[in-house]
Amino acid sequence: MASAEQVYAFVRQIPTGKVLSYGQVAEACGVPSARQVGRWMAFAPDDVPWWRVVGADGTLRIQRRDPMLAQLQRAHLASEGVQFDPEGRVLMEQFLWDIP
Repeated sequence: MASAEQVYAFVRQIPTGKVLSYGQVAEACGVPSARQVGRWMAFAPDDVPWWRVVGADGTLRIQRRDPMLAQLQRAHLASEGVQFDPEGRVLMEQFLWDIP
């Protein structure tokens, strides 16, 4: 199984203006669950762009834990050009990173 450091290294590769879901990060890194990725993202070092990891449906899952962090996540994404639908979900078809 991948370590938190391996997941952080992978998330650092997500380009500006692109997102991945927790599940996609888990699959790419060999982590058994999206929830584990979420737990690690909660403690990510400052140089990890945690805001680029979202729910599979484009929702900002951090909203459940901390609405202020969800506002920060949305602001980070918006500053990178990421757009949202009227329900506040990332437009995944447009902004999903096509992992090389």
